[in-house]
Amino acid sequence: MPNTLLFIRRGATVAGLALAATLMAHAQGASVEGKTAEQVYKNIQVLRGIPAEQLNDAMHVIRGDLGVSCEFCHVETDRSLDTMAPKQTARRMMVMMMNLNKTQFDGRQEVTCYTCHRGYPIPRTKFDYPTTSDEQDEEAKVALPSVDQILAKYVEALGGEQAIRKVTTRVITGTQYLPTTPGGVVPVPATIERDQKAPNMLVNIYHAPTYMISDGFDGANVWSQDMRGRVTESLHSDQVRAKRDADFYLPLDLKQQYAKMEVESIDRVNGRDAYVVVGSLQGELPDRLYFDTETGLLLRKQTLLPSPVGDYPFEVDYGDYRDAGSGVKFPYLITMYPAVPGVRTNTPSTSATIRVTKVQENVPLDNAKFAKPETKAAAAQ
Repeated sequence: MPNTLLFIRRGATVAGLALAATLMAHAQGASVEGKTAEQVYKNIQVLRGIPAEQLNDAMHVIRGDLGVSCEFCHVETDRSLDTMAPKQTARRMMVMMMNLNKTQFDGRQEVTCYTCHRGYPIPRTKFDYPTTSDEQDEEAKVALPSVDQILAKYVEALGGEQAIRKVTTRVITGTQYLPTTPGGVVPVPATIERDQKAPNMLVNIYHAPTYMISDGFDGANVWSQDMRGRVTESLHSDQVRAKRDADFYLPLDLKQQYAKMEVESIDRVNGRDAYVVVGSLQGELPDRLYFDTETGLLLRKQTLLPSPVGDYPFEVDYGDYRDAGSGVKFPYLITMYPAVPGVRTNTPSTSATIRVTKVQENVPLDNAKFAKPETKAAAAQ
């Protein structure tokens, strides 16, 4: 089974990671690679020193944590201006948050904007504490299967290890609305072709009405090419995650990918019960994998991604599994929340759905197709 089942940015997937970087660079109209926020943007006072490519993510995390629009703090025509009072307040709050984490939590990012705001511009002073019903108590007593049992059922549900290993390449075509503008709030219709080859190579090509972009993993490096032909590589942390997620046989190798895996609970995903398996990663935030309790198929993967102002979730839901012709099931419906990491709202404008229209397996694919391309001369000028 290909890595698409567990393939998320920055994220998520190489597509999520590289696509977000491609779109962000396009929106800024200039390279931010290797630069700090204050070197690219005007009037940066608190988040000085962070990589410039992380600033938009941080702003959209704050936006989601407070449940507001960007214009709550910023003048729409010039966001560097300090004329909005909430912007001054936000700066003071960020300094307070950073000081708390530094002095009370040894620098760990335990306190975030969401700690107090929880989706409201003014922090809530009263919280509703959940009560445990008898039904929930009974559910807690249900014996959960082991990690090995869940993973074995997942592989069997996909078609079994023997059938999975017989597939060595996959060409996937489909449709997707590409998220554009900072925050991914303006969707643009596009077609997508994703080519994958064992053991860990892939390339995604997106055709929008007026431009084409692409990204990929050549077995060593994550790369992306924007509409002007400019080619960039992802940050080191993204490279590490992409290398892990690009495993063509990832469903067979899941236990080797994580330092530790534990069955946490049963949760609901799109109206279905799912076992929640927590995968711990060395030096990274844990992943949560949701497996259907009846079918055994993967329904969701949630990854927590760090930003300068707090961790935020990035989810990928999988559905409409079908036999693509080799006896191996593949998800024909893949939905990402949010469409671009950094947007903490699950509205239609901040989700992206890939609808697969065709899957071809064991198609001859030359390794050169996955190689990092050269930046076009016109883009380098």
